[in-house]
Amino acid sequence: MDCDYSDMRTATLRTIFGSAYLANMIIAIMFMFEYGFQYFNFLAVLLALILCGLMLSITLQQPESLMVYFEVSGHTIIYTFLTRSICDITISIILFGMGLPGKVMAVITIMFLGAARGLAQRRPDIFRELFRPHESDPEFGEVGDSYEEAGDTSTVENKSGMMDRK
Repeated sequence: MDCDYSDMRTATLRTIFGSAYLANMIIAIMFMFEYGFQYFNFLAVLLALILCGLMLSITLQQPESLMVYFEVSGHTIIYTFLTRSICDITISIILFGMGLPGKVMAVITIMFLGAARGLAQRRPDIFRELFRPHESDPEFGEVGDSYEEAGDTSTVENKSGMMDRK
């Protein structure tokens, strides 16, 4: 029985990324109850909850009606790595001001952003399943790089006996 694990890997990554956004939301709510409903605390928590909720929805591709709205309204930039980067950095900056748990989750959020960027170079196929193409995407090592695009794929033997491209 042949099994394609790429869908399972993508679902696992979506779940891991989504759990970080959910934990960020919990930290923000805990901060609000611990430090009170003062004006700036309320604004910071509200912004964190909105951004985390939006990124959680996009990461998990749920609810379907919201995803359809983004598609038909032309707001597809929301699915790109650029949007993810901007939201994650903003969320992390807000979380840094929310005590030790916020600082821990801010670091984890930035680490996940770095992991997603590393995914672009190591597994561009999975990266493409997670994010839409955009001109601001990080460079990645896809099949069909410069040698094959140039049309010359011939090789020659170098002095050490290894095969090199011409």
